[in-house]
Amino acid sequence: MSGIKIRNVNEETSNANQLLHGEGQTVAMDPKKLKRVAASREYSQRYRLKQLQYIAQLETGVRALQAQMAVTYPRIKYANTQNSLLRAENSSMKKKLYDLSTELMMKEAEYHELKKEKDALKQLSVLYQSPIADTSEAKQQSFSQLVNIAKNQSGFNQFEGEARVPMMQDPDLENQFGSDVNNGENRNPM
Repeated sequence: MSGIKIRNVNEETSNANQLLHGEGQTVAMDPKKLKRVAASREYSQRYRLKQLQYIAQLETGVRALQAQMAVTYPRIKYANTQNSLLRAENSSMKKKLYDLSTELMMKEAEYHELKKEKDALKQLSVLYQSPIADTSEAKQQSFSQLVNIAKNQSGFNQFEGEARVPMMQDPDLENQFGSDVNNGENRNPM
């Protein structure tokens, strides 16, 4: 088989030895140079074929990617739409959460204020329901203590001056004894 190749190469070299030079004159060339020229042509032809195959492979890849993009692009668009809807819902829920937490804080503050007021009123009611045997001075001291406690609480800061115990008028006592308890005057002599 190697003998066949040698004949082909020899035939090519003999044919290539007779190149036309100028105006129809043939010039003999070196067989080594002819082999290099033939090898160079063969290499160029193989290189062009490889380039064409590579370009065809790239075109096939491009078509496959375009087909894949045609399938996935609507999915991506749908996912982006869903994402934007979820972001909008998330922001509205955050706003609602903020509003509710603000409302909760206000309600808790109001609850604590009302609880303090209830405790102060409870202490006042206990003070006024105590037996009459207590002296008015002791009542006045305990009342002033309660007023001072109330002053320290928010919402009760409208009391600026010194607290005084108001004299309570009990209409039943006035009618029963016929005199004004507060003034000590007898209005209704019997």
